[in-house]
Amino acid sequence: MKARAEKETNVLQYQQALALGEVPRYTAGLQVKLAEGGRVYVALSAFELAVYFDNDLALHYDLEGRLTKIATPDYHRRRGLSHRVLATRRLPAEQGGGIERSVLPAEEADALVGTAREKIGPVLEELKRDSIALEYAKPGPGQALAAILPSVELAAKFDPREARRSAEQFHSIYGRVAVLPPDQYNALVLQATEGCAYSCCLFCELYRDVFYGRKTPAQFAAHVNEAIAFHGKALRGRRSIFLGEANALTLSHEDLVGMFRVLQENFELPPDPEEHVPAGWWLGHTTRFDGVSTFLDAFTGPRQTAAEFEELRRLGLRRVYVGLETGDDKLLKWLCKPATSAGIAQCVTSLKSAGLTVGVIALLGAGGHEFADAHVRETARLINQLPLDRDDFIYFSPLVIYPNSRYAEQSGALRVEALTAAQMRAQEQAIHEALRFDEGRGRPHIGRYELDVFVY
Repeated sequence: MKARAEKETNVLQYQQALALGEVPRYTAGLQVKLAEGGRVYVALSAFELAVYFDNDLALHYDLEGRLTKIATPDYHRRRGLSHRVLATRRLPAEQGGGIERSVLPAEEADALVGTAREKIGPVLEELKRDSIALEYAKPGPGQALAAILPSVELAAKFDPREARRSAEQFHSIYGRVAVLPPDQYNALVLQATEGCAYSCCLFCELYRDVFYGRKTPAQFAAHVNEAIAFHGKALRGRRSIFLGEANALTLSHEDLVGMFRVLQENFELPPDPEEHVPAGWWLGHTTRFDGVSTFLDAFTGPRQTAAEFEELRRLGLRRVYVGLETGDDKLLKWLCKPATSAGIAQCVTSLKSAGLTVGVIALLGAGGHEFADAHVRETARLINQLPLDRDDFIYFSPLVIYPNSRYAEQSGALRVEALTAAQMRAQEQAIHEALRFDEGRGRPHIGRYELDVFVY
C-alpha cells in the first residue's frame, strides 16, 4: 500500500467527546478520502468492524461480516442474527420529542442490508487501491490495512441474499430466541429447552403455540457445536452464556450437570465464583465467558435443592432471573401464574443462599386499574423482603397486551381498564419510591425490561 499523505489530518468527530482514533477499544483504524468524494474512518475492535462516514452515517458489523447496526445520530437500526431489525428514531421537538421504536418489515430489512452494501463497496475499493489517500492510521498504515482489510472484504459480501441465508441458518439452530434480560442481550444463547414448560400465564404470548422440548446432554452437545460454528469469530463479542429457553432449570439435576459439563468442555468459565471478572479477561476471546445465566419460574424453583444450586454454581451458573410479576397473590392468581409471594421470596432466598446473583422482574400495568393500588403496595413489600444486594437486578417490564390474546379477552370480558404508558411510568415510580435497601448489602441495579426492543 502506498499512502498519499494529506495535509488535513483531523479525525472524524462522529463521537463528540472523543476523536475516533482515540477510542481505546479500536485496535486498528484507517481514515481515508474516497475517490468518489467524502472521507471514511474504518476501525476494528476485539468484537466488531465499524465504518464511519463524514455525513455521520455509521455501519457496524460483527467479525463474521454480518451487519449489526446502521446509524446516524438520531436514527438507529439494529439488526439481529434472526434478520429482525429494530428501528429507533429520536423525534424532533415539532413532533413532540421522545423516542419512536418500530420493527421493520422484512422487505425493509433487506433494503437496509442493501444500503449498507452499497456504502461499504466503495470503501473496499479504496482500501484495495495501490495508492490510498490516507489521513490517519492506527497503529501504522501497513499494520492497520492488514488487520482491517479481511473484515471489510467479509462485510462487503453481506448482501440481502446472504442476510436471508444467514438468518435461515440461525433459525435452523435456534428456531428463535424469544427474549433475554437487558443485561444479557450480548450473551451466547444455548438452548437446553425450547418453549416454556408452563406457558399458561395470562399475560405472556412469547411461547404460545411453541412446542416444549427438552434436550438430552448429547443433543445439547450437538446444539453447542452448531452454535459455535455459526457464531464463529463473532463469539469474541459475547460476554456470558444464557441457558435457554424459559425454564431450563426444570430439567433433572443429572441432565443439568451433564449440560454444564458440556459447557466446560467447550468454554472457559471463571474458576472462582467469588472472583470479579474484568472485561479484558473475556473480551476478544471465542471461548472465554464470565458465567452462565438462565430464567426460572418461582413455582418451579423448589425442584432444585440448595446443594444442587451450589453444585451448578461451582460448574459456572452465576445469575438466575425470576419473573415475580407482582407481590399481590390475588393478582398472581388472576394472571394464571401458580406462584405466591411467599414462594417467590423462598425461591430468591434459596438462590442467594447458594451464592448466586438474581434478577427479579416486576410487570407494570398488570391487572389494570382494578389491581393497581394492591400491585404497587404488595410488589414493593415483596421486593423489600428479598435479600438483594449490589450485584442483583430489579427490572420493571411494561405489560404488552397483544390483540386477540387471552389477556385481552379476559380483561375485556371483565371490563378491566388497562393503564396507559404514562400511568405505567407512574406505577413504576411509585414502586421505586417505596423500595428500601440494606446499606450493608448495597443497592441492586434497577432498570427497564421492554419486550419490544429485543433483537437477537
